[in-house]
Amino acid sequence: MSAVGAHIGHRAVVSRRPFWLQPPTVAVLGAMLFNFVLCFVNTNAGGIGNGAVIGCEVAIIIAVLFYTYPTLTYPMFLAIGGALLYLIALSAVRVMLGSSVDVKPVRDLLIPIVFFLLGVGAHDVRAADKIVRVAVLIVIAVGVFEYFFPAVFTRFFNVASFYIERGAMGTAQAQQSSNLFVSGMRPEGASGGRGLLPFLGNHRVSSIFLEPISAGNFGIVVFMWALVRSLMERRIFGGLMASGVLIIIMSDSRFGANFCVLCLLLAVLPSAIRTAGVAVLPAFALMGVVLLPGPLSAHYGVDNGFIGRIILSGRILERFDVLNWLGLQTPNFPTADSGYAYALAGIGIIGLIIFWAMLLLLKGSSSRFYLFRDMAGAYFAALLCISNSPFTIKTGALLWFLAGVLSRAESFGLRPGGVRPTAHVTFDVPAGARPVRR
Repeated sequence: MSAVGAHIGHRAVVSRRPFWLQPPTVAVLGAMLFNFVLCFVNTNAGGIGNGAVIGCEVAIIIAVLFYTYPTLTYPMFLAIGGALLYLIALSAVRVMLGSSVDVKPVRDLLIPIVFFLLGVGAHDVRAADKIVRVAVLIVIAVGVFEYFFPAVFTRFFNVASFYIERGAMGTAQAQQSSNLFVSGMRPEGASGGRGLLPFLGNHRVSSIFLEPISAGNFGIVVFMWALVRSLMERRIFGGLMASGVLIIIMSDSRFGANFCVLCLLLAVLPSAIRTAGVAVLPAFALMGVVLLPGPLSAHYGVDNGFIGRIILSGRILERFDVLNWLGLQTPNFPTADSGYAYALAGIGIIGLIIFWAMLLLLKGSSSRFYLFRDMAGAYFAALLCISNSPFTIKTGALLWFLAGVLSRAESFGLRPGGVRPTAHVTFDVPAGARPVRR
């Protein structure tokens, strides 16, 4: 084990801080909850704009970056530095061609990096279990309150007003959503209505995430974690798995429900086939988004369904020119409804290929890490067809933290079957000398 690995392991073994004060707990739960807190402040005191949200994100990312900096190896430092320089160079070209400065691609890159490193340094997979369970309890408790008492909820958390202050929602949209996010209520009509358990009504629960798509994505992450932990422990994490499904149903995430089925399929596939399939998935997804809207438009329109979102995503990409595809010029129209358009506008097709390769090159200590990595890759590749939501810190922090934890789960957590290995730290020694174990 390298000196850096020893440092991580030593920190993991000797940590005696209370759970609520441990940096992973503070960072992950803080990343999930800060928008919820800012919404409360804006509703009851006002004055919270987009600058406050950006400031909180920057503060969290910088804090985690400084905390995880000692764990960086020289090759990792070069890879991260090279990626940042690439994004800075793209931004410089965009500015020269008349676009404004956009730091969001840098933020989108740093979120997975810093939270993955935070997970690598986490002291125990059981601590990650506890973070997930606490997060689930908070999300379900707030979600149940929102569902049964929406008027009281919006009296203290006026989600529509919060997003209007940020410039992410129009006043007319607030009138359609009962002070929830614009997609917080399913529209009536033939193409509207709740997709999962229609008797629950058209209210889509957002909970602490303030918008339902992130709540559904959180349910996916919880389901993925419960599935992997079930395979590690060789017993079903039924409560956690059911909680993920419950959150998906509450948020009426039809994508989430279908993706959980895909996760079960990925779990039974041979690892080589699974990884190969995930590796080429973005290429097929992007081709589908580009080629399918034409034929689909003959039978379907743009609506809130998956096919309707595919058509919308394809229409956005139709407006891209060569410079947009290369990330050298910012489109003069919104791209948030097409995740691939958003990603291409930020990092270009070359950057997308490079960063996808970086994901697939991540190494771990067990087969369970590779399953989680592949499921995370499939989650990104599929969700980008209809949304840029996988980039948000509200769910990305937990996803990448758990991936980092699993990358060293057998070293500092539980082996498959739940047997805890004897904790030790190995330090680098000169050639020919025996390693020291403590």
